[in-house]
Amino acid sequence: MRLKRKKRIRKTKQSGSLRILQAKTAVFVTFSDGFRRIYRNRDQDPSYGRVRIPDPRTVSYTNLFVNAVLQPSSVYRVSRGKLKLRSPELPEKGVPIMLQFVTILGKHSRGCRGRKTATTCRSPHKVR
Repeated sequence: MRLKRKKRIRKTKQSGSLRILQAKTAVFVTFSDGFRRIYRNRDQDPSYGRVRIPDPRTVSYTNLFVNAVLQPSSVYRVSRGKLKLRSPELPEKGVPIMLQFVTILGKHSRGCRGRKTATTCRSPHKVR
């Protein structure tokens, strides 16, 4: 016979108040042609809007989805106006490639003091 164990939940006091930060997102969408590794602003599918690939230093996070699967940052490189796939395998023709940009708007976190914009800060510290 199994005995049921009671789960103990500890409540902790939070120091300070939580703040919800605003974020801005944009998505660059194109489709693979089966043989290219480099995609530029002009390769965007116009039916998904007009989003240019920004300089990665001006956004907080960049995510690449190939066929709706999140890719590790080691398989791609982003620069202003250009996406380069670095993996040995290329996506098949017609596979969607979505490059997502997330910019966190708000106050500087503790590790970002002195920087001009909060968008270039990638520190895991709490926001003050």
